Amino acid sequence: MPRIVEQPVMARIVEARPETTGLCTVWVEHVMPFQPGQFIMVWVPELDEKPYAISETAPGRVALLVRARGPFSTRLSGMKPGEQIGLRGPYGRGFDLKPGGVIVAGGCGIAILAPLKDRLPDAPLIFGAQSADEVIYRKRFPDARICTDDGSLGTHGLPTELLKAELELRAVSVVYTCGPEVMMRAVFDLCEARGVECQAALERYMKCGFGICGQCACGEMLVCRDGPVFHSAALRRMEDFGRTARLKTGGRVSVQEYVKDKGCSVRAARTEN
Repeated sequence: MPRIVEQPVMARIVEARPETTGLCTVWVEHVMPFQPGQFIMVWVPELDEKPYAISETAPGRVALLVRARGPFSTRLSGMKPGEQIGLRGPYGRGFDLKPGGVIVAGGCGIAILAPLKDRLPDAPLIFGAQSADEVIYRKRFPDARICTDDGSLGTHGLPTELLKAELELRAVSVVYTCGPEVMMRAVFDLCEARGVECQAALERYMKCGFGICGQCACGEMLVCRDGPVFHSAALRRMEDFGRTARLKTGGRVSVQEYVKDKGCSVRAARTEN
């Protein structure tokens, strides 16, 4: 496991590169070994600290995919080269890399799965988004199988429909997934029906990042400490998975309400076993 840096290390912003409307990649001058699926805590001085996935690496640099939404992400995405942020981590459990897998991403879930795809180049990547404007990394992953809700790019449909076809086509050892939780639940159900292992990277509100505050609870599990990547055996025991989550206030709501509260879109996910 990579060594955890517990105190924020100040790192210089190198570039903020636009990806699509409201999304940008923030490059930081920093080196941090990590496993795909782990996360880091990002501190903007005098503002706040939030969890992010490392979406890409280059010699001496790491990248964060940022959607300008609230005060923190808007400030982070607008920072100029030379400004500094604090980074600590990496935290949590990452993916177990295996041959013969399939990667299923929904929306911004591609950020945590992109480094996994870099390390498993032969694994098919299924990427779902609302529309063509929401699809990123087209040049980075030219062979990705894209589907959109409105049919503006790739297949008109849902990631679960492409996954179902893939599972019927060949033997699959594991399905890696990250995205809207209703989608991940549908991916998990498909895998369960076919006896295929699933590894899902969950997302919850996090404050501490290492299992003290309890804000990121999903059932009896803490996403920051026990995850964020959970395997099939754990997902079966997590009654909240795909159903409920906690708001900043600690109140329990449906995952649909949770996603709306965070300012994201809720993409429907349907499947036929």
